[in-house]
Amino acid sequence: MDALPRTVTPESSASDPGKWIGRVLIAVLLGEGIWGLIVSLTNNLVLPLLARTMGADAQSPLYLGKGDFNVPALFTSVLELCFAAIVAVVLNSWVGRKPRLTRSKPVRMSPIPAQPGAPAASPQSGVPVQAAASPSSEQFWSPPEPSQPKTGAPAPPPPTVKPAKPTPPKEVYYNIVGEPINPTEDE
Repeated sequence: MDALPRTVTPESSASDPGKWIGRVLIAVLLGEGIWGLIVSLTNNLVLPLLARTMGADAQSPLYLGKGDFNVPALFTSVLELCFAAIVAVVLNSWVGRKPRLTRSKPVRMSPIPAQPGAPAASPQSGVPVQAAASPSSEQFWSPPEPSQPKTGAPAPPPPTVKPAKPTPPKEVYYNIVGEPINPTEDE
């Protein structure tokens, strides 16, 4: 197949309809100029050349004219093609231009203090503890907590707490509909 990989570049993306409208306009301008030149060459150069070569009678249905070249009309069609090409080049440079980036003033970011969570009671001691911060509050800066004043004696180590034994999960039975049922009840 293709030896070169095809990649989409920002210039060829189909996301900008303004560029495609400009390209279609360029194609129409150049097509009109080229078609006008072809028609002018046919009517003003090729047809008179054939008329001179054939030399037919004026009364014949195959008569192509006197065989006079119309140089001003040919020159006009060449100028029209040149003007269409100039407009196409200007339009292409205008369409292919990248949008200007506007410089804006820098935005100052101020820290948003984290909202304290609702205190929850610790299951072992009954003392309220701070709830875990939400993931969205971790991305903002919060002021450091004040440090403990240093005294001559080191702080006592925290008491060790024995972990509670996990209780086995209660078995739950469901009916066909998906509602939980009590297996000890008989209906």
